[in-house]
Amino acid sequence: MNGLFGFILLVIGVLGVASPYSAWYLSIGWKIKDAEPSDAALAMHRTVGVIASLAGFILIVSSCASMFTGGSDAKWEKKFQQRLETGVVSEISFGMIDKISLTVEERNEVVELIKEARLEPFDTGSIYGASGSGSISFEDGYQVELVLFGNSHGIELHPNETENAFRIESNGLESWIRTHVLNRE
Repeated sequence: MNGLFGFILLVIGVLGVASPYSAWYLSIGWKIKDAEPSDAALAMHRTVGVIASLAGFILIVSSCASMFTGGSDAKWEKKFQQRLETGVVSEISFGMIDKISLTVEERNEVVELIKEARLEPFDTGSIYGASGSGSISFEDGYQVELVLFGNSHGIELHPNETENAFRIESNGLESWIRTHVLNRE
């Protein structure tokens, strides 16, 4: 989507730089009969054209770069798995009003289940609903939201840094959550 928006900005910008009179006419001139743009108006359209061209070019390049590097989703997934591997999870909790924090043994069991699972990115869409929610907190203060049986019908991670959420592909984790968390609430 950024690439398309960048392309549109680039086209508008090139029009403003190459033909500021046409840019002026398309924005204002068509509304006014027998009018001519001032030198300042033409200079402004040329300046805006340069800025729009640069912004469009940057958006296109960043869009292409994320395609080749796997995007922020792949980077986030790798960093999250590294955090789990280093054992820096300080708390896993569920619920909002009557918050349930897992014991150290339960937390270690859940972390192992997540480490063994595959994280599948998905678009959350605009419809939200879940059987419950929680969070995973790390020692450095980082926190990621857990959604229980939401749009993906599984256990989901909802990081703030990515466009997508991640479904934790683990039948063992889903069974553990149903038994130890949802039956407790």
